[in-house]
Amino acid sequence: MVGTAYRSPGPNAATFIEVGSKVPQGQTLLIIEAMKTFNPIKATKAGTVGQVLIDNGQPVEFGQPLMIVE
Repeated sequence: MVGTAYRSPGPNAATFIEVGSKVPQGQTLLIIEAMKTFNPIKATKAGTVGQVLIDNGQPVEFGQPLMIVE
């Protein structure tokens, strides 16, 4: 999805996850805003967040890796 990635639900809110967070399948990891629509990106598997590859507010493109869940 092309848009702007946000790691938290709002400007002053805590991030959805951090490196080392344990996440269940289906948990929201971040949101991508595209044309004023906010799309949640959910974990496709349970695991631990090993690496976050984007910054908050960074533009992202199709197929770009956003984070690694191990």
